Amino acid sequence: MSPIFRAMSVPKKRPLRRIVVLVMLASLAGAAGIVWTLQRPLPINGERVVHIARRTTIAGAIDSIDAQCTLPTPALVRMTARLMARITQRPVHHGWYRFTSSDSQWDVVTALLSGRRRPAIRVTIPEGLTYREIASILQRKAEIDSSAFVSWCEQDSVVAKYTDDAPSMEGYLMPDTYDVLWRDDASAIGERLAERARSIWNELNVRTSRKEGLTLASIVQAEAANVAEMPAIAGVYSNRLKRGMRLEADPTVQYGIGVKRRVLYRDLDDSHAYNTYLHTGLPPGPIGNPGADAIKAALHPAEHQFMYFVARGDSTGLHRFARTGAEHMENVRLYRIARR
Repeated sequence: MSPIFRAMSVPKKRPLRRIVVLVMLASLAGAAGIVWTLQRPLPINGERVVHIARRTTIAGAIDSIDAQCTLPTPALVRMTARLMARITQRPVHHGWYRFTSSDSQWDVVTALLSGRRRPAIRVTIPEGLTYREIASILQRKAEIDSSAFVSWCEQDSVVAKYTDDAPSMEGYLMPDTYDVLWRDDASAIGERLAERARSIWNELNVRTSRKEGLTLASIVQAEAANVAEMPAIAGVYSNRLKRGMRLEADPTVQYGIGVKRRVLYRDLDDSHAYNTYLHTGLPPGPIGNPGADAIKAALHPAEHQFMYFVARGDSTGLHRFARTGAEHMENVRLYRIARR
């Protein structure tokens, strides 16, 4: 190649390099502009609550948030969310979201693909509650639809899945402390409680009918104020069942009449199926949702000769146990004296 040709070629390369540099700078500036735009805060006062339904598309989710939060650049947020969803292979998380003025458009994108903006609430379900009482706690603590939870507990398909021919999910929900999503679907938390209960039962590895075991456990749970007494109380009911005696358990009567109050004499004549003063054997199903201690006591009752028990009537919550009716009546007399 001649020197003349070489000299003429150099000037042609310089404009090309400038163009490449300018394109790169423009791209960087554009990227920086996009980042800056996505970091813009949401123009809202206080907080906004947005619900993203199941199977909502990215565009639909962004539109819902835009309607409540007035996104500065909804088209850019929509495009960014679609791109990030493809890169991360993450779907849109349904549920309720809270956004405040401290959140940016980028926070909206990350929230939808991670679900982290859905507030988690720690809820404790005490032992012995009915599913209706559990529904009330979930409504009060985490704003979970109580009527939807009750309906879930009574659905035939749900009962068939989690129980063995029980009337409802009563007794098949495990009391415990759960982290639940604020305003989450009632069925989602119901399934967690049911799966937890099933897991606990399977760990015990027993041959006893689950329905019978949970029914007895629910009665023990209702009677015992002290975990240490549970095996003894379970032993009394086990002895009465073996001898074909009526259980005569006040909590079953209360469950049958639907009111937790002192049992009256007239209640003992009520012919509902849960009246163990009239009917022998266990009631049709659990009367509440027992905890693990009550379940273990029902499966492994204490071996003794006691056939009766009555509360002492003092602040301990403990009971006096008796082998005979005469001993029991004396304990009842002591109870009445203590209650004066």
